[in-house]
Amino acid sequence: MPDAKYDAVVVGGGHQGTIIACYLQRAGLKTAIFERWHEMGGGACGEELPLPGFIQNVCAHFTRFYAHPAYMDFNLRDYGLVYVFPEYDEAWIFPDGRYILGKAIYEVVDPVTGRSEFSEENAEHNLKEIAKISPKDAAVCEEIIRRYKERWREAFAKYRYTGPDEWGEKDPLEELCDDPKNGIDPKYARMTVGEIATDLFESPEMQTFYMRAMQTSNGLMPHDVPGLYWHIHVLGLVLSLEAAAIVYGGTHTITHALLRAFEAEGGEFFVLSEVERILVENGVAKGIRLRDGTEIAADLVVSDLSVELTLEVLGEDHVPRDLWEKSQRLKQPKDLKETGYERTQLFWGNIALYEPPKYTAHPDLGMVPRLYMGEADPEYFLSGRYQRERWEKGIPDKLYLLVAPDSQWDPTRAPKGRFTAVAEVFTCPWRNFSEREWLRMKREIVGRMLEEWRRYAPNVTEENFLDAWIATPDDVVNRNPCMPQGGWGALDADASRLGRFRPFPEISSYRLPVKNYYLCSSAAHSAHGIGRGSGYNCYKAIAKDFDLHYRPWEERDF
Repeated sequence: MPDAKYDAVVVGGGHQGTIIACYLQRAGLKTAIFERWHEMGGGACGEELPLPGFIQNVCAHFTRFYAHPAYMDFNLRDYGLVYVFPEYDEAWIFPDGRYILGKAIYEVVDPVTGRSEFSEENAEHNLKEIAKISPKDAAVCEEIIRRYKERWREAFAKYRYTGPDEWGEKDPLEELCDDPKNGIDPKYARMTVGEIATDLFESPEMQTFYMRAMQTSNGLMPHDVPGLYWHIHVLGLVLSLEAAAIVYGGTHTITHALLRAFEAEGGEFFVLSEVERILVENGVAKGIRLRDGTEIAADLVVSDLSVELTLEVLGEDHVPRDLWEKSQRLKQPKDLKETGYERTQLFWGNIALYEPPKYTAHPDLGMVPRLYMGEADPEYFLSGRYQRERWEKGIPDKLYLLVAPDSQWDPTRAPKGRFTAVAEVFTCPWRNFSEREWLRMKREIVGRMLEEWRRYAPNVTEENFLDAWIATPDDVVNRNPCMPQGGWGALDADASRLGRFRPFPEISSYRLPVKNYYLCSSAAHSAHGIGRGSGYNCYKAIAKDFDLHYRPWEERDF
């Protein structure tokens, strides 16, 4: 006899698991989440670092969860999820004092619902900023903005919040290739990151901006093919198409709100409860067994784990041989060409200062939620030097630092009168270095970050420095088994691993090799990042299979 019975169980309490659990419970299924860690949320987490009174987002930081269907479907603002929308959006500072300072072209006009509207004024502002660098690039950007407004924006959202089951012969982004007026040139679906950057933009500044923003989005290198999804996504960063958003209280507030909504619907969740095996009878998932031997019966099981762990808890005997072998290679790739070659590894963490940085180029740069800094040097990326230095040294010679100063808008992030910001520098997979070497770099990178930051804000001195806590890939590996190489993306997301190919064509519909077992994690479409659609889209597949009547997407476009 099982120790308990639920209609649905979710294996792993990561971000997508907390989303799909809300939908399953709302649909009338008695649902429980089982999580091995001591807290829920996966990458949507936060801790008190680097000092008491400071809040650090130790994984996900840049979120626009107000745009996710779950935000309105479950009235998450009523459960404490509050966003602040800064005036500025994305910016880049160059060492010679020039800068590109962007404002959100789709400006949030209702902070409660997150409703946004196109701002002609902000679009003109951004085009003037780019025209200072290159009038030709500004003209290219003006056409991109027009097409984004006319068609790209809707197609992008539809792609994210629908799955392969809902697409026809072409997905919503592929359909853009058939529209010469408002669509997208099909060549960009096949070009590499570097080819797109140099084909689209004339100036070294915009080429560098595009390639560095691609890193922030997915870690893809200049020789990788990003596909239309990431191409449009990265243009959204470079041109400040959508509003930046600050989660009041830190990213873990998203998890808190989802769990409050889930409990209000009658759901249950359990921490320190690691799932050891999916129980299968006659090719059908029937529940789970925990590591302590407890057995939980269920009519359907949903995995919020990485694809390899999802199949491992199912058991090799229940997985086709070729699929099993492909999943295992994700953990231990034989060489850089293997499918496990994932590149979202960072030196990532909070730097605490006594006072905010003061930028010499423009005082408002201190109020930019996502601020890049570095030389306009596309050849550094295109030649492979950037990747080679990271792989060989761990820390590249040119950092291309990104700073996100959320305490400027959210007073809960730091004690009164103090300042903190997330700092981001990319590195290499965990396997490249030993634990001792990662510890050495963990200390070294703080000084390197401060030195680079000081080039643009002279008051970022040792005297102004309080403390820092920087996560390395070694920290990530020790914390999360779903991220075996220490990258926040966990699974590559180039064009060969998107849409109908994610994580593998055989299971891209969210359905796994045994009946009633589903994959909802970021290993599924629409890939990694807070607010992506995998959990929502997985619920759509379950609603179809189980004929569930709660289908909020039928009242809107998707």
